[in-house]
Amino acid sequence: MLECVSFKSSTSTTNTTSLPPPAPSHSEGNSTEAEEGTPATSPNVSREFHRAVQAHSYNEIRSVVQAPPQAHHLDDEDSHHRHVLSQVLQPDSHSVREALAKAEPRSTLTRLVSAYFDHSETASDFCLRLSRGIDRARRLYTPLSDLLAVLPADAPPLSQPQCDGAYDLFLQFDQEENPFALSRLHRLRDSFSGLKRDIQRDLRRCHSRIRMVRHAAAASAVCLIAAAAGTVVVAAVVAAHAAVGFSALAAAPFCVPRPRRRELARLKQLEAAENGTLVVNDINTIDSLVDRLQTAVEGDKAYVRFALERGRERHPIQEVLKQLRKNQPVLEQLLGDLEQHIYFCFYSVNKARYALLKEICLHQTL
Repeated sequence: MLECVSFKSSTSTTNTTSLPPPAPSHSEGNSTEAEEGTPATSPNVSREFHRAVQAHSYNEIRSVVQAPPQAHHLDDEDSHHRHVLSQVLQPDSHSVREALAKAEPRSTLTRLVSAYFDHSETASDFCLRLSRGIDRARRLYTPLSDLLAVLPADAPPLSQPQCDGAYDLFLQFDQEENPFALSRLHRLRDSFSGLKRDIQRDLRRCHSRIRMVRHAAAASAVCLIAAAAGTVVVAAVVAAHAAVGFSALAAAPFCVPRPRRRELARLKQLEAAENGTLVVNDINTIDSLVDRLQTAVEGDKAYVRFALERGRERHPIQEVLKQLRKNQPVLEQLLGDLEQHIYFCFYSVNKARYALLKEICLHQTL
């Protein structure tokens, strides 16, 4: 727990608590105090993903998202959405505002880290809405799945009552919207990409300033050595030349550079924010899965319309059911993969938000 801000949900409840911070990866905690150098290479994505799935905070996120709505949220989907988001997103927006209130509001650094927190909150909001899309997709397919479950793949030709029941389910399926029709993450992905470019530009400037300070420190050391040498010379020469040595000593303090702590603190915060933008990789994966799911649902709808256009004829209905049975495992796999990557995105966002806010709080007194 950081001292500068308490990570508590802004929506207080008696039945829910704020999620714990994600466990640091094995790559954390080994960073050096180097003032310059390239950022650490990104960890093995597959290994990080499987580690996250086993993490306690990952399972906590899944429990919160999958929890049924509370009684006072049953008839208000937006209220329930805001409530769940306030529990999933950590550190929450209130904690972030509290920490940033102490920062210089017009500085480039404050603008960049504020933009990161805004973008990461938008990413979590979008992921939560996508998880609701997964729920709608499963509800959409449940009647068809139930029908296929009672119709063996090698069953004899359908009876007319079975055809009528399938036809009615087809009508219901066709009338429902594709849960993934409007789920596009291009704008969010572009926002993170643009922010990453801005952060990297400021990182280059920060590295440049640190190099200048380092060179000034080297020049300062030369000044001090020269001053010390001047003192020795003054002690050895006649009193008439003593003023030269004293002048050197007087000039020495002006050779000492300003402390580098502020620039190093800025560097740490920028690096944490840049690492946070790596969530765009998760967004790309999610976007790809959403695109495949949209295509899969539209494909099934096309088959269903094919049968509907031919009325209650047995053969078209039976052939469409056969195709839906063939597509069912693929759809379920895609839904499961999307669900896992959504939870992983939540986990990654929270991990990056904690890391950045920690750097902000550690250096607020500088």
